[in-house]
Amino acid sequence: MALQIKDQYGVTELYGFLNAQNMKSLQQHINGSQKQKEMLILSLDRIHGLDHTAARQLELMYRRTAANNKVLTIVGRENKNIAPVMKETKTDYILSNDRA
Repeated sequence: MALQIKDQYGVTELYGFLNAQNMKSLQQHINGSQKQKEMLILSLDRIHGLDHTAARQLELMYRRTAANNKVLTIVGRENKNIAPVMKETKTDYILSNDRA
């Protein structure tokens, strides 16, 4: 399934599989949203999986957002489809403990 990005009720929700090839689309979407908002919520709850490169790119996106004095809250800690990869790449710290 191709990656789908939907903005619903102030939350950017992702559907499908997140990989290195479609991270550019997500990055462009987030960059556009950051121009309008100081705080963004990205939900990985409906992602079917992600690869190691995508996990590292999410971490880089998270760090860049913080460096620009913006807030990127990434939810999806409970998603069992992504938890193993996030732990393997040691990027699970970017996932929020709180629900949006």
